This record gives sequence, structure tokens and C-alpha cells, in this order.
Amino acid sequence: MEQLEPVPPWSSLGAALADNALRYADRMAVIDGERRLTYGALLQQSRALATALIATGVKQGDLVACWAPNSLRWVVLVHAVWLAGGTIVPISSRLKILEAGPLLERSGAAHLFTVGECAGTRFVETLRASYGAAHGETPFEKLPSLRHLVRLDLDHAAGDQGEGFDEFVALGVAIDEAVLDRRTAAVTGDDIGEVIFTSGTTGAPKGVQLNHAQLIRAYWDWSGIGGLQATDVYLVITPFSHGFGLNGGVIASALRGLCMVLLDIFEPARALALIRSYGVSVMGGPPNLFARLMDEPGVAENPPATLRVAFVGAASVPVEILRRIGQGLGVRRVINAYGLMEACVVSMTRADDTQEVISTTTGRVLPGVEVRVVDDDSRDVTAGESGEILVRGYGVMPGYWHDAAQTRASLTEDGWFRTGDVGVRDAAGNIRIVDRKKDMFICGGFNAYPAEIEDLLLKMGGLATVSVVGVPDQRQGEVGVAFVVPARGVLVEPMAVTAWAKENLAGYKVPRRVFVRDSLPLNGNGKVMKDVLRREAADAIAAG
Repeated sequence: MEQLEPVPPWSSLGAALADNALRYADRMAVIDGERRLTYGALLQQSRALATALIATGVKQGDLVACWAPNSLRWVVLVHAVWLAGGTIVPISSRLKILEAGPLLERSGAAHLFTVGECAGTRFVETLRASYGAAHGETPFEKLPSLRHLVRLDLDHAAGDQGEGFDEFVALGVAIDEAVLDRRTAAVTGDDIGEVIFTSGTTGAPKGVQLNHAQLIRAYWDWSGIGGLQATDVYLVITPFSHGFGLNGGVIASALRGLCMVLLDIFEPARALALIRSYGVSVMGGPPNLFARLMDEPGVAENPPATLRVAFVGAASVPVEILRRIGQGLGVRRVINAYGLMEACVVSMTRADDTQEVISTTTGRVLPGVEVRVVDDDSRDVTAGESGEILVRGYGVMPGYWHDAAQTRASLTEDGWFRTGDVGVRDAAGNIRIVDRKKDMFICGGFNAYPAEIEDLLLKMGGLATVSVVGVPDQRQGEVGVAFVVPARGVLVEPMAVTAWAKENLAGYKVPRRVFVRDSLPLNGNGKVMKDVLRREAADAIAAG
């Protein structure tokens, strides 16, 4: 049996930070442009914000939402929430109000931390337009559960722009630090640390609940198998609203004492400059991210000297990309892995794996994790045969937030999570993902769910039916293509659909192409034949 370094006896994520802040007090924890914090300062600032959360009513288990891009204050916030015994609800800064608003409603969070604007979206203004101006003690009339709107990008806010970060933190002076100490000590491994909303085939986002114990164990083992060390400098690009960004970034760094260098939007030249400036040794992302980095001028002639570990998450990674990452970027170890929000880390490649294994599989399961590959009748298939992947173990979520029906549909009575992914396990135990039973596709590293995109596009009006499929794309990995049927008597132009999508949806959900049809191909059961549409879309894109 594989032997891993035992997980330290931390009772919670807050306790882990407090312990490592003493061990690595003077070591740099976060670098965000000109702003930076040592571990000692990170704990100090997180405690100050945690007391403010307690002072403003956050109780153990309460949800705190954050709708903002990655930043140093985002890191302070999430640790503060865990120290105060709360639960973080990250909302992607790429989402528009049509997508983000319902998540705020469903979470019932009393605190929202946000910024004024990101990627052209004015968060506070769009919230006010959709949910009304301040009403009594609430920042927005139609969000009655929300009590505090706090700006991460302002020290002091004015008018109806929310509360400034510094002025909100100052509210904590009324709370004795002993109160915070008792709150932190009361948090156990069974308490929910995060609720991350993930879309699915039903179209409605589901809130995945993960507790402190499973997050600590999963990302302690993940970082240990990955060979991460306290001396590593980690370039974190993936948004904290994403499981890999928050769990494989913030949590793994705090558990191991890594220094995080933040990059909110990936730009190859900027990423390369940060790698060279700070001696970055660890980074992660989809294959196309590394390809773009390697195509930067001067990289071939003068590759970075410090990169040591690269996490390249994908169903398959071309061997040529692996070779280039090693030779062109100087990376000594490339790791492929497979995980889901609902099950944390499932499998990953190991240090002694061949390039073929890393390229074509996601490695072997982690200790404490079980995997079955089953046919449509839930019978186990033999090695080398494909089937749906089921996962059981410590990393499987307790359930979806306030959604018992979806929880029952996803978890068997004996604890197996139905992933919806189709895979093959070879004789050595390596898992290869070959398809997505639920039609999900990955665009630029982001999970995109056709059912959700279809539901959102129908909100445009004038459309009777929408079907979205994912097709391969050299730059983004995969992109969406939409087939739309106009409502009776309505004239629909493809460019109008695309323009509406760009205005109202996150960029990775916007269809690359839109085809207007009188009808869609249906099978004998009346279901859209997405395989036919997928072939048609791929052929059309290939033809230009």
C-alpha cells in the first residue's frame, strides 16, 4: 500500500493556518502585485476580519459569499471565514448578474464581498438594477437575506457603493479575541467549509458542500504526492471560485506553507514575467495554457530556470506538449489528475510514471478513495472496458446545499457518487477519461454544461428550442456551438444570439458559433441527437 506523510492533527482549516503561521511566520504567503503578506501577517489580518464577521452576526455554519476576482484580500477573507466558523460561497467573477444573482438568492448569505467592476461587469450597479436599491437594513430590496455588502477594492466606500474593507474590519474591535479563539476551537472536521455551485445537466446550479476534514486530507495528500514543499513559489491562475483555485491553490498553500503569486487573468507575457521575477516553481492549468506560455518570444532560447512541478489537468495531454513543457519550460515533473467538486481529488499520476501514462491517463486513485467502472446496469466492467466512473471515499461530498433530490440522484445508498464521466481503468489501475456522459465540455479550463447554457440562452426570448454541444478547439481545448430554433414568426440572426450571450454570460459559456435551424434532429424517444449536432458543428468549424 502506498505510504503518505500522515495528515497533521488539525481540527479545521482555521487551525491549520494558525499552526503554520507560527511555523512560517516570516515566510511570504501571498504576493499580489505590490501587495504581499507573510504568514504571520496573513493570520493577523484574517483574525481581524474574522472578529468583524462575528461582530456583524456571522455564526458558526453561516454562509459568506464572495463575488470577485482573485486578490490578496480574497485570501484574507476566506481564512477569516474559516477562523470564524463560517462557510465560504465563492461566485465566479466571470458570471453576469443573470447567473450570479440566483446563486446569491439560493445561498441566503447575509454577507457579500465584491468589487466595483471586473471584466466590464459593474457588480454593484447590476445588483441594484436587478434587486432594487437599499431597503431598510438590506443593501438591495429584493435580497432580504443580505445585510452587508463589503468592497474588497475600497478601503472606504461612499454612498450606496457598499462598506469599505477597512471600515468593515474596524467593526471587529468590539469583539474580544478570546471570543474568536473559542469560535475557531469549536469548528470540527465535520463542519462545512465551502459551498461551491456547479452546474449540471439539470441546468440549475447545485451547491457542493465540502467539510474541513475532507478538504484538509484531500489537498494534503494531493500536495504530498505532487511533491510540493514549503520552499515552493506557486503561481496561482485558476479563479478561487473554481475548486482547483480555492482548494488546490489557497488550501494547499496554507497546508504546506507555500508562497502564492496571484495572477487574476492569464496573459502569457505577464505570467512569464512573474515566473522569472519570483522564481516560481509550481503552476497548474490546462494544456493550452502551457502551450501559450511556451510560444512566448524568448522562451525557447531562454527557458525559466525555476519551474519544478506542473499540474496539467486534462483527459489527455499530447505527448508533444509534455515534452515541450519539460524541455521548453524546464519543468522536472508533470502531473495529470482527475477530480470533481463532489469528490475532491480522485486520481493522479505519480513521480515514476512514464510520459505515456501521464499523457493518456489521470493516474491511480489516492489512498482512501475507491473507484468502480460500471455499465448501464451498474455492473462492474473488466479492466480495459469503458463505463461510468463511480467514486466512494472520504472526499465525496455530504450532499448538495438544500437539494435533497439531486443528492439522492447522485449518491447511492452505500455512498458511491455517480460522476457521469465515462472512463477505462487499465490493469495497472490507471484511469483514462474517454467521454462525458453528461455532455459537459471544458473550455479554457472551465467546466461548461450545455443544459445550463441552453436554459440561459432561452432567456433571450424569441427562441423555441436550443441545443448546445462542445467541440474540439486548438486554443481553448473545447468550445460551445449552439443550434437554435426560433419561436414561430420570429426572425433570429446568429450574430444577435452571440451578442446577447456575450452581454449576459461568462465568456467560456458563449457559443463560438450559432446555427439557426427550423428543427433539431430527434431520436425515437424525442430527444435531441447531440451526436449528430456534434459532428455537424465540428465539420462546420473545420471548414471555417
